[in-house]
Amino acid sequence: MKKLLLVLSTLTLLSFTDPCYKVTSVVASADAPDMKKERVIFGIKQLAEEIISEKYTICNDGSPITVDVFSIEAPTTGIAIGPFTAIKKETIIKVKVTKDGKEYIGEGTAKTTVKSTLIELKDENLPFEKTTFASAIKKSLLDAVSKM
Repeated sequence: MKKLLLVLSTLTLLSFTDPCYKVTSVVASADAPDMKKERVIFGIKQLAEEIISEKYTICNDGSPITVDVFSIEAPTTGIAIGPFTAIKKETIIKVKVTKDGKEYIGEGTAKTTVKSTLIELKDENLPFEKTTFASAIKKSLLDAVSKM
């Protein structure tokens, strides 16, 4: 009788445990010529695991979660009035996070601004800023995970 009670209580506890997940793959299907995809994918996997772990349990043999960076946009806008110049680059990243067969789309935006006076900018296009990209990725992942 005691063994039966012990088995039933153990099964009851196991049935109420949260499922655990694992970020199995990160794909960058968007074209990003200014970046090395290997470094980007590694950083995104770590960031995704960190963000998902705030809401779900992460384990080595958990259900798979995939992340796809499918859109990277970085339009540059600027204005020049006499000797004054201001240029703004807005990095917009869209990710698709797939969990349990459902897709969750997230979007993140980060901005870089450059202002100059009496100095001509060497290149009208601002370089692709790593910290801006990382900020946009984090915001897009947070947006996708919040929809889960």
